[in-house]
Amino acid sequence: MDASTPAAVEAVLDQDRLSELIGRPVRAARLRIKPDVSLTVGLEDAATGRPAGWARLLWPISRAKADRAARRARARGLRTVRRELDDGLVLHAGRLASDPALMEHVGRAVADELVEDPDGQRVLRHNPLRRLVVRTGAGVVRITSAPQDDELRLRDFIGARVPGAPIPAAAPGFAAPGPPTHISALRFVGDADLERAALPGTSAVAAASAAAGAALAALHASARRLPADLATQLPGRRADSWDRRSPGRREDGRRAGAVHASVLRALDPALAARALALDERLPADPPPPRVLAHGDFTPDQVLVRLDDGAVWLTDFERSRLAPAATDLGSYLAVVDDATARALLDGYADAGGRVPDRADLAAGAVRARLERLAEPLRHADPRWRERIGRELEELEETCATR
Repeated sequence: MDASTPAAVEAVLDQDRLSELIGRPVRAARLRIKPDVSLTVGLEDAATGRPAGWARLLWPISRAKADRAARRARARGLRTVRRELDDGLVLHAGRLASDPALMEHVGRAVADELVEDPDGQRVLRHNPLRRLVVRTGAGVVRITSAPQDDELRLRDFIGARVPGAPIPAAAPGFAAPGPPTHISALRFVGDADLERAALPGTSAVAAASAAAGAALAALHASARRLPADLATQLPGRRADSWDRRSPGRREDGRRAGAVHASVLRALDPALAARALALDERLPADPPPPRVLAHGDFTPDQVLVRLDDGAVWLTDFERSRLAPAATDLGSYLAVVDDATARALLDGYADAGGRVPDRADLAAGAVRARLERLAEPLRHADPRWRERIGRELEELEETCATR
């Protein structure tokens, strides 16, 4: 295999080639790329589409990670595959339980009888080296490489102090091990998320969307009740450092376009240059005040019960203090006009102050740029075409503002 990053990406996106490398029929479901350092792949079964493990291609600078992870897996009785490839590349792969960043926490969850063998259970989501979400008889177990303590404290605050923003409660009898806490368990609620739910007709879709808007309004309004020690842990807490000259800037100081360009530069320099250029053309963030934002508010973050349309908000790991247009624009960027109107009506009826049209449109543009690399992250073989098309639309939108 050619040791260049583009060749490695091309190889893992080829289902036959990837299956040959792994030794079983799989396809790539998720990619995380560090050019000329590592390529992490989430695997799914080629026949069923279910999460089926992980793989890493490691360049010489990082190949020692494969040896360390293999030793740790063997110590736990877990099997992994390690293959030497051309030009000093190493392939390391395994099943879900041997994920290098999660295996210790998975082992703890198994020992505590929270989960059985994760490869034999209903896995809802696997983001290799970061998160495993498993459906069990008791609820939904989340296992993460990063500690969940701050998120769990935020969830406790929302559950106790923000009744208008329903969230899944902790599973009965669950006591989180830690701190640091890498395992949590929630009740299983709802039938599907709003992105996938087969709601009976447009009126039901509108009602559920309005309920989601009302829940978001309650979440946003709770910022003034946040305990000071909890607020200081949230990104965006430095409201006094807000800068209209730096739209789209992440908490770590980088802009969205620059983050994408750091990967795209190794794969398609022209796309990288266009992503960087968009950073300079983004509309400015609206001024404070900031609200308690969900941080990734889209229909798949809202669970719904089909028989009565009850909703719950979920997944708060990206929560931060931000303008209301951050969440609203994120949602509006991926729904049709009728759903957008229902969401905004529900938000306003629950007391939320709807930003003006320009700020909502700007929030949607920023959200679209944040998600620009999703086709690549989700291992779409047509990623170059899809990213190019999205860049073209964003460029046209910014040119008309």
